[in-house]
Amino acid sequence: MSDDGHRVIKFPHSRVRVGSKSRAIKELGLTKRAAAIDPDGRGAHGHWCSHCRGVWYGRAGEVECPVCGNRHG
Repeated sequence: MSDDGHRVIKFPHSRVRVGSKSRAIKELGLTKRAAAIDPDGRGAHGHWCSHCRGVWYGRAGEVECPVCGNRHG
């Protein structure tokens, strides 16, 4: 705790280290919403899925992997 009595809670998945012994990172594709807005994926942001060990792309506010439904990075 800090001196003012507040505790800082770190966001656990803001950066994920892949490691040198890991397999190749998979491209998991776009979410349905991102594909409906722009099928080419322009404006989509990349998100890591630790379950699928890959990157998926979605629009602002989307948090669910389109492949497995994981919501925890």
